[in-house]
Amino acid sequence: MGACKLRAKRGRLTLTLWFKVLFGFFTGLGAVLPAFAQDRAVFIADQMIIQEDGRLYALGDVEARYQSMRVTAASMVYDRATDMLTLQGPILYDDGAGSVILANFAQLSDGMQSGLLRSARLILDQQLQLSASAAQSLAGRYTTLQNVAASSCKICQTNATPLWEIRARSVVHDKQTQQIYFEGAQFRLGGVPLVYLPQLRMPDPTLKRATGFLPPKLEASTSRGFGVKIPYFIALGAHRDVTLSPYIRSENERGFDLRYRQAFAAGDIEVNASLSNDGDLNDPLRGYVLASGRFDLRNGYKLALRAETVSDANFFRGYGLEERDRLVTSATIDRTARDTYDFARLQGFHSIRSDDVNATQPSTMAEFNRQQRISMGDWGDLGLSYHSHARLRASQNPLDGDDPDDFADGRDVTGFGMGATWNKTAVTEQGVLLNFALAARMDSYAVRQDAVYAGDYTRSHLAFAADARFPMVKTGPQGAQHLIEPMAQIVLAPNTPTRLFNEDSALVEFDEGNLFAINRFPGSDRIEAGSRVNMGLRYAYHDAEGRRGQVLLGKVISDLDQAQFSAASGLGQKSSDWLVAGQLDMNKRQSITLRSLIAPDTARLRKLELRSAYSGKSGEIAVGYLFAPADADEGRSADISEISLSARQQLSAQWRANIAARYDEQTNKLSRAGLGLEWRNECMRVDLSLSRTFTSSANVRPNTDFGLSVAFLGIGGQAAGPSGQCQG
Repeated sequence: MGACKLRAKRGRLTLTLWFKVLFGFFTGLGAVLPAFAQDRAVFIADQMIIQEDGRLYALGDVEARYQSMRVTAASMVYDRATDMLTLQGPILYDDGAGSVILANFAQLSDGMQSGLLRSARLILDQQLQLSASAAQSLAGRYTTLQNVAASSCKICQTNATPLWEIRARSVVHDKQTQQIYFEGAQFRLGGVPLVYLPQLRMPDPTLKRATGFLPPKLEASTSRGFGVKIPYFIALGAHRDVTLSPYIRSENERGFDLRYRQAFAAGDIEVNASLSNDGDLNDPLRGYVLASGRFDLRNGYKLALRAETVSDANFFRGYGLEERDRLVTSATIDRTARDTYDFARLQGFHSIRSDDVNATQPSTMAEFNRQQRISMGDWGDLGLSYHSHARLRASQNPLDGDDPDDFADGRDVTGFGMGATWNKTAVTEQGVLLNFALAARMDSYAVRQDAVYAGDYTRSHLAFAADARFPMVKTGPQGAQHLIEPMAQIVLAPNTPTRLFNEDSALVEFDEGNLFAINRFPGSDRIEAGSRVNMGLRYAYHDAEGRRGQVLLGKVISDLDQAQFSAASGLGQKSSDWLVAGQLDMNKRQSITLRSLIAPDTARLRKLELRSAYSGKSGEIAVGYLFAPADADEGRSADISEISLSARQQLSAQWRANIAARYDEQTNKLSRAGLGLEWRNECMRVDLSLSRTFTSSANVRPNTDFGLSVAFLGIGGQAAGPSGQCQG
C-alpha cells in the first residue's frame, strides 16, 4: 500500500481540509467554532504521513492552532472512511476562553461532535479541576464525566489527598450556561466524607454572577448567643442582584440581612437592611434600612441620594454594626467646573442620641451655593458667591424648653446671602510673594417661631487682607532641598461681631488650612470680625529618595476684646494658641502627622492629634493619639484622651493577622478591641474574628463577638487564590 510521506523538523503546514476535521474534534470537547469554509488553521508536527486510503498520520509533538485555541498531542490518526479521529496522549486542549482539557486517549466520530476520552481532566479558568476516568462530549456544548473528583487544591504528589474535594458518580458541564451538575456528590475534607448530596448544581469559575449560596458564617456573642448566617445570592440580571442572609441564634433570635444592588448606565444604588426578632415582647421586631445612590446627570452634574432609618437607638451597637448617632436622609446635586461650583442639598436629620429631642432639633434643612471665578488678567481674580438656606424644626414652641441647647424649640430660619472677593498676587524683585484680598458680603435672615429673635434681619460685612511670604530655598548634597518660609497677614475688618445666634458655626477647627483665612467660621450664621494679624513660619524638606516633611508654627493676634470663638478652639482670646502642625513622609513607607494647639500663657496642651503609620512589604501599623478638653460650645462634657492602634501583618504565605484597639486614658480602660486571623491557600480561606466593646450604658452592656467564616475557593463564585504550598 503506497503512501505519500512528508517530513519536517517542527515544520509548519496549512491544510484547510484536514484542519476542518481536526478542529471539529475539539468543537466536540466544548469549543463552539464558526464554519470552517473561510477559516484556516496552522498545524505543526515532526512528521506527517498521508496514506492512499485516506488516512492521515501526524507524529511527534503534534501542535495545532486556530484563532485563540491551541491543541497538542503525541500523535494523531484520522480515517476518512469511518470519519474517526484518534489521538494519543498526552493531549492538551486550550480553548483560549478559560477551559483546558487534558487526556491520555481520545476517539471522536460523527462529524467530530461526539467522542470519548480516557483519563481526562477538565480545568476551568485555571481554578477548578475535574478528574475523571472517562469523558464524553456531546454537540459541542455538554461534557459528561464519569467517576469524578473535583477540587481547586494544588496536588504535588501522586495519589495525594487534597485539602477538600467533591467526589461524584457523574458530572455534566454545560459550557453555554456555565453550570456544573453533580450526581451522587460527596463532599470530603482532608479525605473524610462530610456531606452527601444526591444532586448538586454550581456555577463554573468562568461565571462571575450566579444565583446560589455563599459561604456561611458562624457567630458568637456574649449578649446575643451563638448563631449562624447563611447568605443566598440572587442574580436578577446583568445589572441587579439581591443577597439575603437569614440567621438564627441561640438566644431565641431570628432575622435576616438584605443587600440590594442595581447598576444603571449613569450610576448605581445600594440598599442594606436588617430585620430581627429577638424575643422581646415589648419590641419584637427591630431593624434598619440604609440606602444610597449616585448618578451622573447631564452637563457635568452629579446626584447623590441617601436614606437611613433604624427601629431603636441601641440597634447598631447591640448588633456589632457601625455606630451612628444621627440618621440622615438627603438628596444632593453638585457640579464642579473650571471656574464654577454649584451645590444644592435637601436633607432631613433624625437623632438617636438619648439626650436629644428631635422635635427641637433642625430636622429639615435645605441649602444652595454657587461660586464663580472670573479672571481679570493683570487686575487679579474676582470671585462671586451666592448662598441660600433654610432650617426648620417640628416644634411650634417659640420658647426654649428643657433641652440644654439654649435655642427656641420651634425656631425656623430662612436666609440668603451674596458675596464678592477680589484677589491680586504679585512677586517683588527680592522674591517676596504678595497677595491682596478684598471681601464683601451681605446676608438677609427671616426668623420665625422664636419669642426672642423673631423678625427679619440684614447684615453686611467688608474686610481687607494683605499678606506676604518670603520663601528661601537651599539645595544641599544629592539634590536635597530645604525651604524656610516666614509668612504674615494683616486683616482689617469691623469690630462688631454678629450676635444674632450661632447654629451652624459652633465647631471651629484652628489648623493650617485656615491660618490665613479671612473668615474661619465654617457656616453662614457667623462672620469673623475684628482686625488681626496672622503669622506663620514654615519649614519644608524633600530629597531625591522620596523623603519629605514640613512643620508649621502659627499664631493669631486680634484686637477684638470680646471672644467670638470657644476656648477649646484655640481662638477664644486676643492672642491665640500656638498652632503646631507637621507631616513627615519617609518614601511612602513611614509617615507622621501632627496637629496641636498650645496655650500661650501656660504652655498647656489645648488639643493634640498625632498619627504615625508604617507600611512594609508584609504589613502595616498605625498608632494615633487624640486629646480634646471638655467644652460646652463644642458639645463635650468631659475631656477626650484616647489612643488608637490598628495593624495588619502577613505572618506567612497562608496566615495574615490584623488587630485594632482603642484605649481611653480618662477611664484607664479599653473602649474597643478586635483581632482577626485569616488562613488562605489556593483553594480555601478561613476567617476568624474576635471583638470586644467595653463601653456600657443603661441599655447596652459590654459585649464580645466571635465570627468564623469558611470559603472553599474556586467554586460558587469564590475566586481561587494563587497557588501556595502543596497539600498531601
